[in-house]
Amino acid sequence: MNKIFSDSVIYVGGELFVKIFPFLLLPVLSRALGPEQYGQISLFNTYVSIFFVFIGLNSSAAIIRYEYTQKRYHSADYFFSSVIILSIAFILYIHVLYVFYRHEIIILAALAGYLQCVYTNLVSVSQARKEAKKYLIAQVINAAMSFFMTLLFLYYFWANYEARVYAIIMGFLLSIFFASWSNRVWLKQVDFRFETFKKTSSQLLLFGVPLIIHNLSFLARSGLDRIMISKYFPGATLGNYSAAFQLSVIITVVLMALNKALTPHLYSQLRNNKIRRSDFNLIFAGYFFLSILITVVAQLLPEKIYNMVAGEEYKDIKRLVIIMVPAFLAQGFYLIMASTCFFYGKNKAISYCTFTGGIVHCVILYFVCKFMNVFCVPWVLFFSNSFVAFLMYITVFRTVLSQDRRGKSEH
Repeated sequence: MNKIFSDSVIYVGGELFVKIFPFLLLPVLSRALGPEQYGQISLFNTYVSIFFVFIGLNSSAAIIRYEYTQKRYHSADYFFSSVIILSIAFILYIHVLYVFYRHEIIILAALAGYLQCVYTNLVSVSQARKEAKKYLIAQVINAAMSFFMTLLFLYYFWANYEARVYAIIMGFLLSIFFASWSNRVWLKQVDFRFETFKKTSSQLLLFGVPLIIHNLSFLARSGLDRIMISKYFPGATLGNYSAAFQLSVIITVVLMALNKALTPHLYSQLRNNKIRRSDFNLIFAGYFFLSILITVVAQLLPEKIYNMVAGEEYKDIKRLVIIMVPAFLAQGFYLIMASTCFFYGKNKAISYCTFTGGIVHCVILYFVCKFMNVFCVPWVLFFSNSFVAFLMYITVFRTVLSQDRRGKSEH
């Protein structure tokens, strides 16, 4: 229990510290670029997330899972195979983009997505082995590199959103170099035989390909909104929405950090049959009341605080934030259930749930953007996140726990 608590503190505290850098950049970029150009940065990040899904194929999660469930091959073998798969996918996408959509910002987003995949896979071994401090150091280096290069490019080279774009790419390149050096002993364990590559790559693909729909549906509920806003609303509106999104996304940062910290321990508990359905019910209840508390705090904060961070140009930012906060918090229930179901190999069932939620989200988002105002958009995210969590519980999670309990009693 002490190990779980200490890892949680390190991950959450570390991730919050890492996110201080983009948080500090928010007032700098929002004031230097204005709402329109700041909105372009948000669009770039959305495109990067899309390429991260199609290039990465959830290989980082596979590396973590196989660290616990696969003893025949070393985790470094899975990393090496993942890099080969990522590189082939990246080259294919670049060729397609060059032929059909030769737009510089999209190509740069593909490059950034590819580098993010390599970097994420490289540091995932630290997460799998519960090396929280080592993982944190790698994340701090990445954030700091991107932060300082953004300031350098912004004030000495480009006074536009491209400064941030190139800084992100350079940050990933340098972070990959430092993470490779830090894990050099681990990387020496790679078995370069073709047979090993064939087996590990097939396992990665079997794990990751069914999750493309899962990840795209998740992305639709967290990134499609800005693409739709850029189409149906003025550029300044996108900038205002993006600033509110950046302030609220700290909720997701904490949730993802907790998920990273707790997943290895959850897998250990599940493997040793030490966690029960009643334990999950307590977790859900505690998280529900915590979500209410955080939502109330966001509502009570004065509007001046929000404007002080983003700038006076970004109007109605509080009105957006107080809806986004519970919308993001709704993801927490999903993450707990998804991690558990991943352990039991229910990838396809998870994909069906998230795909359904993604379709529902896209349909509602389209009508909201077309016929209503931007303040209704966060409510779409809240509804779809809650819907997916409920659907996951009744169709997959509850069934998995019931089957697991029956298996224990029979044993």
